[in-house]
Amino acid sequence: MTRTEVHRPPHAVPPPARLAERLAALAMPCPVHPSIHLVEAATSDWARASGLDPDPAAARLAGRAFARCETGAVTRLARWLTWMSCLRRAPEALTPVLAVAAGGEPGRAPLERAFSGLWTACAPEMGDAWRERFTAGLAAQREALLSPGTTSAGDRTGSPVDAFGRYLFDLVEPCLGVEVPAPVWRSTHWRALVEVSGEVAARCEEAVAGPGHTGAISLERSNSGAEEWKIDGVATRMEELWTAARAIPALVERHDLGFTAGREATRVACAFLTIPRAYLEWLLETPRYRHLA
Repeated sequence: MTRTEVHRPPHAVPPPARLAERLAALAMPCPVHPSIHLVEAATSDWARASGLDPDPAAARLAGRAFARCETGAVTRLARWLTWMSCLRRAPEALTPVLAVAAGGEPGRAPLERAFSGLWTACAPEMGDAWRERFTAGLAAQREALLSPGTTSAGDRTGSPVDAFGRYLFDLVEPCLGVEVPAPVWRSTHWRALVEVSGEVAARCEEAVAGPGHTGAISLERSNSGAEEWKIDGVATRMEELWTAARAIPALVERHDLGFTAGREATRVACAFLTIPRAYLEWLLETPRYRHLA
């Protein structure tokens, strides 16, 4: 893992370009999975069969986050992201969804039934600790989304990364077919890796969005000082992200977890490192920000 490089930012260029030029970790375009068209088709077919609205952007985000993974892993993540996109428009569905996760039968609503299928496909392969982590994240997000007047950084509802919090990152494990050992995911380094990856993605959106953004920080694009402040924030947090990631191999070795556990933890950590750039590319593909690409 190489250190994130920080450069002096150029002036009078769009925020996405300045982010890419400022940070080596965001400079190279994020590759897309070679079977992305198959993933898009399979995910759209699944969504329609489940009664959900297809979301081609979800497949592209998954295809960048898992660009070097097998096609099945990308498709699993794309289905979850599609489900999350639909859930964002109906957060009240989280209550019956949690009941399904606890062993209840799904109702007739498409979001419940789709979740039941996704949960049945991934949860049995994971341990009790992972299931508890994931459902705790769902419960926390339900409180954040349904509580009026929440404006903290973890409670925004404008994007899949920051709207759905930690449980999005917990999904990386079952989609890849691995489970991070408890001594690793309980560590402060791993928590920092998860939290900072999500925050970097959210801050990329703040830096790109300009006026009218509904996140925790909304500053005018014309205020160059404000733009620099936001880009500085991304740079700082990106350094923290790489610092946390570099600590994982030593953590695995210290707990004597073995080669296989170390390899699996590294695969998940690499996905967390990729998500911010994948998300930035995803943002620039959406109609709202495409003109800035």
